[in-house]
Amino acid sequence: MRALIEIVIKVFAAYLVFSTVGNYVPLAFVPGAWSGPNSPNIEYLAAGVLVPIGIGIILWLRAPKISKKAFSTETPGPIIPESGIVAAGVFLIGVYWLIRSFSVVVTQLSAQAPINYGWCVVLILSFGLILGNHVLAKIFRKLRTAGTNT
Repeated sequence: MRALIEIVIKVFAAYLVFSTVGNYVPLAFVPGAWSGPNSPNIEYLAAGVLVPIGIGIILWLRAPKISKKAFSTETPGPIIPESGIVAAGVFLIGVYWLIRSFSVVVTQLSAQAPINYGWCVVLILSFGLILGNHVLAKIFRKLRTAGTNT
């Protein structure tokens, strides 16, 4: 099971890197993007691009250790509690939204344009997903078993 979790982390890391590159590459080909009153500040733009790419690389390289932490039992076979899968999924969603919203907020700060406060809320909520993933897994279990005698 650790191998599967490791593959999922690596797929997530690759998606994070390639989606970031794919979102910012078109900016390089727009002729008027680098001049004018709404041109992006290069420092903020670099942070908005390099932070998700750096975290993606770290996730890729640390995937074995992360999978060992996420699935710490040594029992062989496919015995996986659903709360563990939910907690791991919520954690990965939280990491994705943290990186994505951080990148968007930093880029918006650099453009001297109005800030979309929705992304600021997503940034704050992503911390809740990361830090409270086990709590959400317990809530999921209670909702799943509501009305039954299990």
